Amino acid sequence: MRIGNEYAAKTLCKAVQACYNFSVYTEDGTNETTGTSCMENKLIRSKYFLYLTEFFAGMSVMAVELGASRLMAPYFSSSQIVWTVIIGVIMIAMAIGNVWGGKLADKSATPDKLYRRLIIAAIWIALIPFVGRYLIAGISLLLALFVTKNFLVWAALAACLVIFAFPCVLLGTVTPSLTRFTVDNLDDTGKTVGRLNALNTIGSIIGTFVPTFVTIPAVGTAATFLIFSGVLAAIGIAYFVFEKKKSVPGIVSVLLIAGLCFALPSYSFAFWQSDITLEDESIYNYLQVQDDAKRTTLSTNVLFGVQSVQVKGDALTVL
Repeated sequence: MRIGNEYAAKTLCKAVQACYNFSVYTEDGTNETTGTSCMENKLIRSKYFLYLTEFFAGMSVMAVELGASRLMAPYFSSSQIVWTVIIGVIMIAMAIGNVWGGKLADKSATPDKLYRRLIIAAIWIALIPFVGRYLIAGISLLLALFVTKNFLVWAALAACLVIFAFPCVLLGTVTPSLTRFTVDNLDDTGKTVGRLNALNTIGSIIGTFVPTFVTIPAVGTAATFLIFSGVLAAIGIAYFVFEKKKSVPGIVSVLLIAGLCFALPSYSFAFWQSDITLEDESIYNYLQVQDDAKRTTLSTNVLFGVQSVQVKGDALTVL
C-alpha cells in the first residue's frame, strides 16, 4: 500500500511538472522531464549570472523609459499626456514580451536565445537617440497631413510605438525565460521567483535614479542610452564568451556602440538648426541658447519653446 502511494505521488508530481513546464533536475544534472543534462551549461547551474541578468534587465527598462521622456520632450513636451503615452506603450510592450517569453522559454533547452535577444535589444537601444530623432520628425510630418485633432497625442503615440516598443518586448521576455532556468524543483519555486522579481525591482529602482540624477545631467540623453545598451550587450556577450560560443550580434553590438560613441560630440536634438550657440541638458530639462547680433534666446524642452529673450542694445528685454 505504501509503495502504491509513493508511485501515485511521483506520478502526480510529474504531471504537475509537465503541466507547468518546470525544468526539474536531479542531483546529477539530468532533467527529470526531458532526460537531458544541463551540467555542460555552468551558468544555469550556478544561477548567479542569471540573477545578475534579471537585475540589469529591470534596470535597463526603466533607463529606457526615463531616456524616452527626455528624448521626446523637446519635440512633444514633457506633459502628462506624453508621460502617459510613454508609460502605457512600455507596459504594453512588456506584457507582450512576458507572454511571448513564456512560450519561448518552454521550447528552449538553453539560454542562448535569451541572451541573443538581449544583445539585439542592446543594439536597438543604442540606435534610439541617433535614429529616433529622425523618426520623430518623419512621423510628425506624415501625421500632420492627416491628423487635425489631438495631433500631439497621436504623434507621440506613433513615435513611441515605433521607437521604444520593440526593445521593451525583448526585455519583457527575460523574466519568464530566467524562471525556467532558475527553478530547480517545486519546493523552491516561490522563493526563486520571488528572488527574481526582487532583483528586477531593485534594478528598476536604480534604473530610475541613475539616469535622472547622474548620467543625463552629466553626459546627456544620447550617452545614457549608449551606457545602458552597453551594459545589456556586455551581459549577453559575457554569456557567449563563458560558454565558448560565437555570437554575430555580439560582435555587431560592440562595433556599433563603439562607433556611436565617436558621434556623441556632434549630437544635436535640433539637427535641422545650424545657428545654435549652446545645447545642453540639465537635471530638469533640455536647454538651447541662440545668440546673434540682436538678441540672445533661451529655449527649453517644450517644443523648443522660447523661455526668454534678451534683446541687445536699448530695446526692451522680453522674459
